[in-house]
Formats: sequence, C-alpha cells, structure tokens
Amino acid sequence: EEKQPGKPLQKGTEIIRDVKMRYRSGMILQVLAVENQSYIDYGMPVRCMGYDAAEYSRQLKERKQERRLLGRHKEESEEELKTTMDEKLSGILRSDRLHPVYTICLYSGEEPWDGPRKLSDMMEFDPEESVRSLFKDYPLTLFCINEQKGFEEFHSGLKQLFRAMNCRKDKEKMSELMKNEAYAHLSKETWEAIAVMTDNAAMLQKKDLYKTINGEEEEYNMCQALEELLEERESMGEKRGRREGRNEGRNEGNLEKTKIVVRNLLRMGFSVDDICKAAECAPALVEEMQQCFRGGEKKSKY
Repeated sequence: EEKQPGKPLQKGTEIIRDVKMRYRSGMILQVLAVENQSYIDYGMPVRCMGYDAAEYSRQLKERKQERRLLGRHKEESEEELKTTMDEKLSGILRSDRLHPVYTICLYSGEEPWDGPRKLSDMMEFDPEESVRSLFKDYPLTLFCINEQKGFEEFHSGLKQLFRAMNCRKDKEKMSELMKNEAYAHLSKETWEAIAVMTDNAAMLQKKDLYKTINGEEEEYNMCQALEELLEERESMGEKRGRREGRNEGRNEGNLEKTKIVVRNLLRMGFSVDDICKAAECAPALVEEMQQCFRGGEKKSKY
C-alpha cells in the first residue's frame, strides 16, 4: 500500500496524489487514487485525466526498463528470444499488461457542486461539426458528500465521518448526531478525521478528555464533546451579544454628547470648520444640527 497525503503537486515530471493505494484483487494489482476537494475545481476532469495518464506513463516506463534489463542479461540470441520488430520498437511485449487506475474525486465542500462532471462538459462543440462522434469523453468519478442522503452502504469509520461532514452547518442534524451511540465509541483515526474535515481545531486539541479504554482499544466519545462544544458556543454567543449591546449603548451616549457640544457651538456663532475641529466630528453632523437649530429658531419666533 502506498499513501501520499497532501495537496496535489507537480514537481518536475513527478505528480504527487492526495492519496494513492496499490492493492491486490486475487493476483491482479489495482491502483486506487483519491483526490480530496474542499472547493469546486472547474477543471477537475482534465486534472484527474492528467493524473491517470501520468500513472499509466509511469507504468509503461517501468515495463520498458524491465525489458531492457532482461535483454542485457539474456544469453540467448534475439532470434531465440522471439521478440518481433514491433515489440522491440515499442519497448514492451505484446503480452505486457498495465495495472488499472481508479481515481475518485471526493468533494467535501459545503456548496453544491456546479462544476463539470465529465470532460465534454468543458468542451465547446460546433453543433454542425461532423467529427463530434469521434470525441472520446472522460467521465469524472465524483463523490459529493453533501449530496448523500444516507450512508448505510459504508461499513467503517467513513460512515461516521461522512455523516458528520454532511451536517456540520446544521444545528438540528448535529443534535441528532449526538444521540447516535456510534459516535460515543469512535476510533482515534475517525475522531481526528472528523475534527479536521469539519474544521474543528478545539475538538482535535481536547480529544484526550473524551478518551476511554475498552479492553485493549481506545475509544473517543464525540457525543459528549459535541454537546459541550455547542454549549460553549451558545455561551460565547450570549456574552458577545451583551458586549455588543453595551458598546452600542456607549456609542449612542457619546453621539448625544457630541450633538450637545455642536449645538452649543452653533449658538455661539462658530463656523462649521471650527466646530468640526473642536468636537472632532464630521461636517454632515454639524449641518444636520444646523438645520435642527434653524428650525427651532423659526418655531420660537413664530
């Protein structure tokens, strides 16, 4: 098994996948690659097609190198090797086979995927073009977590991970999640994956507070952690609301004091510029008070 985590990069001619695994199905070696997307990449079909092509090119290069090495160590003549001219020019034998590559794009973002799902979605075709039928499409194997209605087909920690990601912004769904007994017995890996994929650094840092030992295995109670986290956020929200209310009241009080100063300076005959400097206010406020002041004079004279 080979895993290469991290953002997909290209270093020279080497492409680094998010996750790449090699596994055997019977005697056949398979290659499974996963590209994790937190945002919508509108060039994803081309990107994944490039990754797959690079993997097949790498395998082909290995086959050619193997054939060259075997040719150097063989004592038999070329006639005895029974290699055809086409095979010699190709660098591989007619019987050589590559390992199939399966690339999955795992979209974990919150916005609905409105990007292309196959290569043809990115093409601009001429409707009258006769060669349209010759175009070979490349479908994107896309798994959008936010499009899933159920996760019963998963039989590992992925079920808890995907379900948590699917309701991370929904308070009601998250409350229902806390009642699920499975989240009271999570593995360390699943706990950490949920914390990272839901962007919950606090839960990641405090995981040891919710750890229990069940036989020889460690378990983590996310139900308790989520409940305490929601309570903490509600408490912080109430404190923020009270603080903002006090600041708003304080600002209103300061504005009333400034208006009194401006009104007194207007009565004393100061100019707008001088009042702005003395009261440290904008000309618009002085002009507003000036209109009110004049209106009050007219009413008193009348």
